[in-house]
Amino acid sequence: MTLTWQQLAAATAIQEPGSRVAISSGHGTGKSRLYAAVCDWMLRTYFASNTLITATNIEQVRSVVWKELDDVISAVDATYPWMSGCFIKETKRYYAKGKKDSWYVMPRTAPKHKPDAVSGQHRKWYTVLVDEASGVEDDVLGVLRGALTDKHNRFIMVSQPMRASGHFADAFSTLRDLYTTFFFNAEESPLVSKEFIREKLIEYGGHHSPEYQIKVLGRFPDNLSGYLIPRSWCLDAQKLRIVHPMEWGWVITVDVGEGVYRDSSVYTVGKVAGYDETRTIEVVDCVETNEMDPKRFGQLIHQRAVDYPNVTIAVDSDGPGLATALELEDLGHDVVRIHWGRPPHSDRDKKRYQDQRAYSSVQARQAIFEGRLKLAAGNKIVDQASKIPYDFDRRGRYVIMSKQQMRSQGIRSPDIFDTHCFFYLADYVPAGEQDITQEKNELLKWAEEILDG
Repeated sequence: MTLTWQQLAAATAIQEPGSRVAISSGHGTGKSRLYAAVCDWMLRTYFASNTLITATNIEQVRSVVWKELDDVISAVDATYPWMSGCFIKETKRYYAKGKKDSWYVMPRTAPKHKPDAVSGQHRKWYTVLVDEASGVEDDVLGVLRGALTDKHNRFIMVSQPMRASGHFADAFSTLRDLYTTFFFNAEESPLVSKEFIREKLIEYGGHHSPEYQIKVLGRFPDNLSGYLIPRSWCLDAQKLRIVHPMEWGWVITVDVGEGVYRDSSVYTVGKVAGYDETRTIEVVDCVETNEMDPKRFGQLIHQRAVDYPNVTIAVDSDGPGLATALELEDLGHDVVRIHWGRPPHSDRDKKRYQDQRAYSSVQARQAIFEGRLKLAAGNKIVDQASKIPYDFDRRGRYVIMSKQQMRSQGIRSPDIFDTHCFFYLADYVPAGEQDITQEKNELLKWAEEILDG
């Protein structure tokens, strides 16, 4: 059984009795094989040892680590055939023959809000392996550490660094004297192909992307301010000169004020070209108004829309925006209704973003960095775009802080920035094509004239 230099270095540290090890890992670096090797080594090496492997999603961990464990067992039994049959692997336990309840490796869930579910383990040769430790609650980790009463007990945490706070993150900073720490960088791993790295560079948006730094480099991201977009990027994005690489179309995006939490409504006009990672947007106008009546706001947008051929109108249709969308539809517009609390459309994006708000906000971030989004003029958009708190959930997906939470931190609703993000949730019709809306209205008028006789 061959281990990479990263795995070997960590395994050497883990072998020390009483060791405390934290491993921050990127994609495909072999952490599951390492865990399988540690489980097998503990069981075979120490009489009556107990090893607990835990995570919030233990079924996924069991399926992966248990699969790797099959290969480890086969390799060790081939090298030491006299051991074959001495240790038995079942679906939910790996144990010494005849000692199922006292000499074993066992997976167990680390459930949210139930730290006591992993308590009660005390033994000389006791080892705790915590997978995806960044997503395990500190209370649970505290209970697990509370069982390490013998000087020989070991405690190992492995995870992608999804959160900049919590016990796992502290192991690499304030608690570093207590832990031996490792970073498993996928770029340096012989198990990871160059093609995979290139794919993730494109998918995640380059080395500067927090997602790339977390999931590939296996390290905590550079942008630890907790905000999605640096202010300097926003200022540069207002100075851009956009040259659209292909046919472009007009899009108006609309965010309707709620009256209670927001004191304004916003519509933004943009020239849009391309799709997904190639989308280019030039904001040419942004209007903020105190007009709080949704129907009258729709009429105001209709009066403006006639200036733009083939215009697409996208409206946040949750809450009061629905009335605005209906009014615009009554006035003859085909409205794109935005529901950005819903999951993203594609399966790939569902794995990366919690909802459409997170998807469109990250798309805006990437476009600003790459010079594909020219922001509206003025200080408000810069203030809003540079104060979008974000995080990653336990599944490694982008999450944008809710507006209720933002208010609790003194951050006002980013209505103008929201309208910029809506451009990534709407299609467009090239402005040079025949004006479909005008043609439709003319046909309707002609039909009415015929019916009237």
